[in-house]
Amino acid sequence: MNERSAQIATISECIDHCFAFSIWCKDFAPYLDPEDMIWGLDRAAELVSDATLLQSFLALRKLDDFFGGVKPQPDDLVATDFGIDVKGVLGEVGATFLSVDERNDINKSVAHLTKQLSPEPDSEVDLNEILKRSLPVLSRLVTGLRAVDTAKEATQWLDETDELIKRGEAL
Repeated sequence: MNERSAQIATISECIDHCFAFSIWCKDFAPYLDPEDMIWGLDRAAELVSDATLLQSFLALRKLDDFFGGVKPQPDDLVATDFGIDVKGVLGEVGATFLSVDERNDINKSVAHLTKQLSPEPDSEVDLNEILKRSLPVLSRLVTGLRAVDTAKEATQWLDETDELIKRGEAL
């Protein structure tokens, strides 16, 4: 796979990770057997649930970085390097992918080890709301990435990401 397509596949997988927690909640958690929980799998289920929640928030922050939410490091992938029209892709969400408060809350409670490991359930950071708001942005981003994948070697990843975005519409 050429380097550009590999980078596009990486970005596509990051988008996928935004949906990790919602997939856990819809596709796995409802089918946990209460008897298995009694025998000690409750801790494993809790760990996987927490890990997917943290991964989803971290992926959202990575996308905020990708869209220019912070000054990039020299080797960071950023939308403008792919010729992505950030303002056009962000559209109705505004000038940044995450709000300042969302980014700060995610930084404090997910990206950095502080007194809490993840946002409090009643915090202002609502994963499902961010995902719902972001679906059109993510869809436009995938379209933009398809356009710059001239070798068409990242098609499989982009197709899988499109499917997750379509599933996300049911949030």
